[in-house]
Amino acid sequence: MTQETRQTGPSLLSSERISDREIDDVLLEFDNNPREAIRNLLHDLDILARDRDHAVSFGYVRGAVWQRKAGHSSR
Repeated sequence: MTQETRQTGPSLLSSERISDREIDDVLLEFDNNPREAIRNLLHDLDILARDRDHAVSFGYVRGAVWQRKAGHSSR
């Protein structure tokens, strides 16, 4: 993988994609309290993970086609 690929790739986990300014902005949002910032970021991460479960298609699950029960809406 070239340096250019690493910098423009889709990975959001790369420390190259998160600037010190962005970190400072998060800390500032929580009055420079790192514990509160981490607590809220973990909360947001949990919300996103739970939302992913609702966004995933269940049309084909574990080798079988999933059938919605009659009378149930899609959401």
